[in-house]
Amino acid sequence: MIRTRLFGGLRTVLEYVAFVMGGTAVLVMFARGLGILWSFNPEFVHPGFRAAFVTGCMYYYALLVYVPRVLMWGFVVPQILSWVFVAALLYVSALLLAKTSSGTLIQRLVLALISLCCSGRVILFLSPALIHDIGSIYFTLFFAGLLGGIYGFFLFPRVRSESVKASPMLVGHWIIAGIWILLFSANWGRTAYQLMKISSIKDPPLQIYFVKWRPAEGEVREEPIGKPVPTVRYLTGLEIEELRAAGLTGILQTCGHTGHEYPPPPPETRRFIIVMARPSRETIDLPKPAFLDILYLQTDQGWKVFPPSAQTVTRSVRLTVSSSESDLNIPRTHYSDDIGLGHPGEIPLIDTTCSWLPDEFQAPLPSLSNQLRTPTSP
Repeated sequence: MIRTRLFGGLRTVLEYVAFVMGGTAVLVMFARGLGILWSFNPEFVHPGFRAAFVTGCMYYYALLVYVPRVLMWGFVVPQILSWVFVAALLYVSALLLAKTSSGTLIQRLVLALISLCCSGRVILFLSPALIHDIGSIYFTLFFAGLLGGIYGFFLFPRVRSESVKASPMLVGHWIIAGIWILLFSANWGRTAYQLMKISSIKDPPLQIYFVKWRPAEGEVREEPIGKPVPTVRYLTGLEIEELRAAGLTGILQTCGHTGHEYPPPPPETRRFIIVMARPSRETIDLPKPAFLDILYLQTDQGWKVFPPSAQTVTRSVRLTVSSSESDLNIPRTHYSDDIGLGHPGEIPLIDTTCSWLPDEFQAPLPSLSNQLRTPTSP
């Protein structure tokens, strides 16, 4: 009896994840691809059926294989457990309803109502489809509740008729469970290998600052972009003094940085300053520091490093310029930080440093009166 109930609960979990959550993801894909589901963000308005389908499948696949986690009550909990909990609740509810004397139709309607409410609410914890505005939330809630109610209505008679002698797990259920275990195990092994490789390198974490240089009279100084905010300074006094000692003039404006300023990053974090005068169509690899903070300056004689005696490693921070078509006609410099796994074949557009106007590609480069070391490619 216990074995039958365990297999019955596992079958319910598999069917619920595949039919209710998977079905919700598919319906949202169709709604978004056909233009029924619109967004307030212009970047997501009617992406087309193919783009919506591929994106939706990749998102749902990532939920099942990569298993995102959330911090709850001091513990790291896989979010997919919310789906498992609802499926287990439905199975237990079906077993309890089978012991009542109510009519079969009433029992099925009660279980359908429980499944409808729980399936709609669980979307708030983990959605099987991309949610980016209020419209997509309501669509996803509606589809999840609809499929949940249908599943609950047809679940009850099957649970009530379970045989103690026959396993409720069919061949299809075992195949689905086996495929999921195989994919999850492969991803877990790959992730464990990557984490072990990263920890073995022991590179200090970086906080990267992206700074634009502008020609101006007088010694080099930092100024904010746009409305002056005197208290906002990203470069330290020592970094400014090093540039002045090298004979640099002009204005420095920080256009972005990784991490956060407050609260301060961990003490082992190293500052990685990139001062650019203009974008480069070529891929640039700037070696990462081994121990200390480091600053790179783009000059008319190539990239210069501060301090000149800074020790570097073979891994690097890579800079590339995106094509105007992929960035809404605004060229941007994107970055990639090699933490021990190499650089990706294509840097994600979200990893952006500075945007550039067309005339900035021909902007002048600063010159230094004192010769400094030029970084070598790793």
